[in-house]
Amino acid sequence: MEKQPENIDRITKKIIKDAGLHQPSTDFFSNVMEAIETQSTSASIVYQPLISKKMWMLLSTITVAFLVLLFVFPVFSETSLINPITIPEQFKFNIALPEMKLSKTAIYGVGFLSLFLLQIPFLKRQLNNS
Repeated sequence: MEKQPENIDRITKKIIKDAGLHQPSTDFFSNVMEAIETQSTSASIVYQPLISKKMWMLLSTITVAFLVLLFVFPVFSETSLINPITIPEQFKFNIALPEMKLSKTAIYGVGFLSLFLLQIPFLKRQLNNS
């Protein structure tokens, strides 16, 4: 560690003594409270949704129309102009996962650890509320 200058405490005390302590005016608290009250009443926020009701109606109408068109005119049928898409055999995967064998002690340990980790958010919320 570096050695602190020996006279730093003396210099700090001298600076504080020269600057002096500033005292607020007698009506400082009332002035601050007035400023807060005027600022909070003048800046009221009006809620405006990101998506308006008209836009929600338009989106829902388009979605319903699209779904109705899919049921009325199926895209992948034998009579349609577009043939159904078939996946080639080379792109089909058969994945077999290895079988895991755990002892009962390990299963209990993992179970209790997961329950403990599940409790943490609830306990944190309880501590923050109290």
